[in-house]
Amino acid sequence: MNFKKIKKVSGIGSAILLMSVLMSGTSMMAQSIDATNNDLSASEIFAKAQANYSSLASYSDEGRVVTILNGVTSVTTFTTRLARANFYLIEWQQQGGSEVAGDTGVQDVWSSGADNFLERGYGLQNEMTPDIALDEAGCFSSGAAATVPMTFFNLQWKDEWSGSESGEVRQNDDSIGGVDCFVLKSETQGQTKTLWIGKQDFLIHQVQTEMSAEGMQALAAKVTDANLEIMSSLHGLISTETHTHIILNSPFSRSDFVPSRTFLVSSSDEDN
Repeated sequence: MNFKKIKKVSGIGSAILLMSVLMSGTSMMAQSIDATNNDLSASEIFAKAQANYSSLASYSDEGRVVTILNGVTSVTTFTTRLARANFYLIEWQQQGGSEVAGDTGVQDVWSSGADNFLERGYGLQNEMTPDIALDEAGCFSSGAAATVPMTFFNLQWKDEWSGSESGEVRQNDDSIGGVDCFVLKSETQGQTKTLWIGKQDFLIHQVQTEMSAEGMQALAAKVTDANLEIMSSLHGLISTETHTHIILNSPFSRSDFVPSRTFLVSSSDEDN
């Protein structure tokens, strides 16, 4: 995860990106404790969810991330398309946020089975591995390019801040978009993360992250060369990532994993 990339944006826009960087390095799938309720424990729910994602041949969805930072709201819409063994295309676009951040064009991260590409409107980046590509894309997509894709491919998220004292506790069940879900909550170092996993499909339907001003500044202090003025201006964040229109095991062709801007694809990816 390249923290130094936050220098490319200033003001509130940089703060939004900073928080996306911090949130994208957080995996609830990597941690578990026994729930206080009966039935399935948190660890059993995580294990079933991971096993379910691992069993899928392909996955696609739509969704959006609503982020409220310092009272300013931005919305990131996204689409996800994943298939074995190394095929993925995640596209996203941010709207609102601030005059500094503004509305961005469509950005994407993808692999049609060979190289791993990231395009944010500043030129094509050829990333070394899927985990690097998806982790970095997660920073710029408010986490959307990391949450489900990295779970689907069973990649280890870069958990920079979560210590052994943190864990997930099962809450009362809830419904998201008409889907009955297990609800699990984790609290650590000024951050509360809540995860909704379908009770029938064991898929992620929603993730919500809340950070206090103290928690945000503590996390931001760990970023190399972070802007101290921006850090001191952080007053709280709520980010809600929701996944809808989920389709499983649909047949895809290689061309389904190349953005419509086909001129961006290198010959090495086309030839494999």
